Formats: sequence, structure tokens, C-alpha cells
Amino acid sequence: MNWADFELEKWRADIKSREQRMRIAAAFKEADRIPSAFSIGGSYYCGMYGLDIRDYYANPEMQLEVQMKGIQWEYTELRADSCTKQSIGYECGPIQEAVVFGATIERPAGTSPRIVHMFANIDEALAGLKFPPVGQNERLKKEKGKALVFQETARKAGVKMPVDLMQTVAIHPPLSCLCALLDPAEVYSAMFEEPEKLKKALDICFQAYIEYTDPWIGKAPVEGVYLADDNCCFISADSFREFEMPYYRKLSEYYRPKEFHLHTDGPSDQLFPVLPEAGITNMDIGGFSKLANAVTHMKGKVYLHGGLNCKDFYGDGPMPPETRQKALAAMRLAGPGGGFQLAIGGETYVGTSPQGICDMARLVEERGKYPLEISEKETL
Repeated sequence: MNWADFELEKWRADIKSREQRMRIAAAFKEADRIPSAFSIGGSYYCGMYGLDIRDYYANPEMQLEVQMKGIQWEYTELRADSCTKQSIGYECGPIQEAVVFGATIERPAGTSPRIVHMFANIDEALAGLKFPPVGQNERLKKEKGKALVFQETARKAGVKMPVDLMQTVAIHPPLSCLCALLDPAEVYSAMFEEPEKLKKALDICFQAYIEYTDPWIGKAPVEGVYLADDNCCFISADSFREFEMPYYRKLSEYYRPKEFHLHTDGPSDQLFPVLPEAGITNMDIGGFSKLANAVTHMKGKVYLHGGLNCKDFYGDGPMPPETRQKALAAMRLAGPGGGFQLAIGGETYVGTSPQGICDMARLVEERGKYPLEISEKETL
């Protein structure tokens, strides 16, 4: 099948079944089986097809073909419960804070674009943290122009998938936003050395978050708020309570979401006892966290996504036997009672075996059925 001919209508029954399974699990009930999920984007597809990620983010026309091929693969080959994408759109890459605050962007070969830190210390950040309104941001206008190229390319190709219209960019919540513009070590040091200055800088980042999130998320109450907050992984629970949790609560009050999602990549174990207090309802626990700790502190309160790490699937070929054991152990530990998706915590990185994750999706179909029948011996 040509990628432009892919049609969602043929997959409506699958989409409905997958979404229903995840809704039941999110309600802390047992569906027919545990859901399987992966966070997969354009950069992963580039790895699959031998393309340079730098070229992907520089070329809206290339993005169209890569996304369509990747989505077609997800529906026909991977078939995980997260394979429910129903639209495509231009991706600017992890440069959102640069678009909003005006930082320099580097575009090295073989990887995603990255932001060059704008400030040397917290004083410089306080003096220089300025952002234009959405409608007056020239950088955003350029990105929206690329999105229009993507849209027009899709129209000319006869693509049948809906195309998302770009209105804004989604920056990170205050701590991770500031760490994109200032060396994270400086941010962490300021927590102890200049906490009041840090809070003022974080306040500005929060104001920018609201300004640039409102155009696409809408006014309260909303269906969901989705936070990507990797830098919270590297601070203590006490520091989180003082410097980041207040903004989570403000966002919860401001948007009144039905679901409050948190994504992290790094080890978040120290935060698991705290996050339910912050209002989090759904969490990607990250690939370097211990699932047992997440279960101890959040099971039944937060819908958990994780249990595996990209390194469990690196290389070519099938899922390794030790990864199979780890997956079975995760299902046995976190599956009873629902409230759990077996997944690679964090993003699915380039280098993660496509065949390996397909194997995992099939394993969940086979062994994740309720009532669970996974013996301890199988997980050793």
C-alpha cells in the first residue's frame, strides 16, 4: 500500500477496542487484558527508515512521508493499544522554549535540534526572561509557515489522514522550561543559594506556559493537561514540593482537567509519594524508575505507564529472553486491579528494536489476559 492511501476508516473497530481497553484500565478496573503502549514519534520512524533526524525536522515535506509510513506500520505491524493516532501534523522538534524566548538553536547531524542555553546564572535569567504574546511572535510565525507547507504537501499527495493546524508551541512546565534556557546545574544550585530569585524566574516561565498553552488547550474545564517535566526527576521531593508542585496545582486550578498527565524520562522514585498530592492522575513513570516503587506509592491513585526501558530492546532482532521475563514480572506486579499500561517508560528512542517491541505487544496480548496467570518462576 502506498503511504498516501492509508485510511483510518478500515481501523475504526481496532481504535474503538484499544481506546475502550485503556479507558477501563484508567478507571482502575480490569479490562480483557493489560494494555500495551509506546510513546513513538517522527524521530523513531527516521531510525526505522535510515533517515537523518536533522533532515526530518528541517523538511516538512519529508515529515509527511515519514509520519504516514510510521503510522501505517503502527497500525499494521506494532498493533499496540497506543496505536490510535488519528491525525498528523508538522513537528518543530524540542525547541519550543527557543521559539518562545528567542534562544539560539543548534541542528547537529544525526539527532534532534537542541536549544543553546541563553543565560549563565539566575540573575541573567531574571533580567532576560522575556517573551512576546503568541500573536506577535515572529519565530512562531515561521514555524506556522512550515506547518502550512506540511498541510499543503498533504493535500497535494491526497493524504486521507486529518492534518492538525499549528496554533502555538507547547513549552515545558516551569522547572523544565527554565532548565532549557539555563544550565540545569545553575537551576538546582539556586534552589539552595537563591531560592526567591529562582521562584521569580519560575513565575515568568509559568506565565509563558499559560500564554502559549491557552490557544490549543482551550478554557476550563478541559479534557486533559499533559506535562513533560524531565528535570523534576533530578530534584528531591522537598524541592519538588517547594519549587514545582505549586505550579502543578495552579495549572490544575486554572484548567480543571479531567485528567492530569505527567511524563518523565529519568528516575522519579523519590517523587512517587508526592505526585498524587500534586493532582497527577496519569503518569509515564520513566524508563529508569522502579515499577515496584510506583506501585507502592501510586497504585490505585495514578494510572501507571511503564515498567520497561529502551535499553531492554536496543539492537536488532526479537525481544531478548531477559526482557520477556522483565515484562512478565511487570505485568504480575502492577497488572492486578487495572490502572496499569505495560510500556517503555519515557520516549521510545531510536535504536529500540522494532521487532522487539512488536514481540512485546504480542506477549501482552497472550499473557496479559485477565485473570492473570503468570507464575513467579517465569519472572526470575
